[in-house]
Amino acid sequence: MKSQRLLIIGVLVAALAVVLAVLLPGLFSPQSPEPGPTPVPTPTPAPVPGNGTYINATYGYAVTCPEGWFYTESGESVWFSSPDKHEEVRVNTNPLPGQGTADAEKVLEALNATYTEDLKADIGAEWVSTEKTSLDGIPAYESVYSVPIVDEDRYTFVIRYAVRDNAVYSVMHTVFPPEYDAYNVDAAPTAESFRFL
Repeated sequence: MKSQRLLIIGVLVAALAVVLAVLLPGLFSPQSPEPGPTPVPTPTPAPVPGNGTYINATYGYAVTCPEGWFYTESGESVWFSSPDKHEEVRVNTNPLPGQGTADAEKVLEALNATYTEDLKADIGAEWVSTEKTSLDGIPAYESVYSVPIVDEDRYTFVIRYAVRDNAVYSVMHTVFPPEYDAYNVDAAPTAESFRFL
């Protein structure tokens, strides 16, 4: 189940990269070849501070988690896990260098179309709905997908995404049937606690 969730996140990151490459030509400058792959250290989960609020000063946001939760930072992503170290919520921040927020609507529309197409192709996710909403007062989209688990069982994948200060902020959470994850009931409130600083 965790590998399926990691696959979803990978698909979303890849989708964002495709959208950025299409919408923002020249964004990715050629890199000189390196001698070989550099090993990437595995991020280590850390307990969320005692007050329950994780603060990301680099990208300017905060998320409040239930007692006993953990956070793991990896580049531009932070994921939040329940006491059993099961990922429940993820926040991705993808900078848009050289672009103003005037293109925000175009970026969000393209991102939504890419998510829907890629999630269906890669993991059989069915698009349920997309609506305009806000992410802490910033115009955003919220897209909901239904994803197969086993047999007839499915889980819901919810993602809200907005453009602020030349970056795309994506706040994702899962909604599993109770028998799959006892802590998942806290995922939606944790995702909804997202606040810009």
